[in-house]
Amino acid sequence: MRESIQKVAVGPDRGRDMSRKEAYSVMQTILSGQADEIQVAVLLIALRMKRESMDEFLGLFDAMQESVETVNVDLDEAFILADPFDGYVRTATMTPFMPAVLASCGLPSLIHGVQTVGPKHGITANKVYQLAGIDVNLTPEVAGESLLDSGWAYLDQSNYAAALFSLNDLRDRIVKRTALTTLERLLMPVRARKTHFVLGYVHKAYPSIYAGIAASAGYSSTLLLKGVEGGLAPALNKPLRQFFFEGVLPDDVDQEKQLIESAELFASKSAAQSLSIEGDFDSVTAAQQCLEVGLAVLNGDHCQARESLCLAVGQILFAHKKVDSLSGGVNKVASHLDDGSALERFTMLI
Repeated sequence: MRESIQKVAVGPDRGRDMSRKEAYSVMQTILSGQADEIQVAVLLIALRMKRESMDEFLGLFDAMQESVETVNVDLDEAFILADPFDGYVRTATMTPFMPAVLASCGLPSLIHGVQTVGPKHGITANKVYQLAGIDVNLTPEVAGESLLDSGWAYLDQSNYAAALFSLNDLRDRIVKRTALTTLERLLMPVRARKTHFVLGYVHKAYPSIYAGIAASAGYSSTLLLKGVEGGLAPALNKPLRQFFFEGVLPDDVDQEKQLIESAELFASKSAAQSLSIEGDFDSVTAAQQCLEVGLAVLNGDHCQARESLCLAVGQILFAHKKVDSLSGGVNKVASHLDDGSALERFTMLI
């Protein structure tokens, strides 16, 4: 740790990069609980200030994935959804309902995360599921069984990456996002014969990083979606911005960005359905509102949140050629909302 800090935390434009092997060794030490917390904080912040190299990201990720309890599931394909672990603070997000809707469309899906983590401490799938009466403390084995039986599952980081989860208090005290925030969403806690990765992003510097790490992790495909608050649901009033990769990555990932017109599908002038909370933000109250709106959508209610859910799932169906067009994907999701099959999938875990 001391040698790594001396290398990385030198000063403006003077920090040197660690090799992949060095970053792996450092992350192993951090996850073992043997590292001094002050040194861990200094190193993570110094890496952010210097800007992490790809080798550093990969080395840190190698050690993190090695510490994950990964379960193999007897499925031809499974989808891992990576929402922001620190949640949402502005919108009534429908992403907690995406796995059940995907399952109703025949795509086994798992979403993973934590109850709360900084810096946002916003609405998370964990909080919404707890309010709905869904067990958020499944082991990886039981989550794998849920994928087989119900077509979807939620898996909490505390149950598949305990060593990483134990750093949450320290990360809260660090305040700012670190490399751990970037990398934890790419971890693979379940593996099918083909494991597809779907992640929401917001900053344009990150698609190449996410794509490179996902390829190293062994995902069969990677779908990166520019979403509201960095999540999986795109803005309703803008063209879709996405990256989709299978097999070997191109030399220039950023040149592969796809723009797909979606605004014409909806008459919305805003990106997503806003929260209606008076006073200071309270994540429990906000999560309760998300649950109520989401259940209404699953029961056939027509509102902006329904449009957001249809577009979020529809783009995944379209990217993976489960439908012939984006509008076809949106219509397919709408049909599963109207016939009650999506609601049935959601309630299977209650």
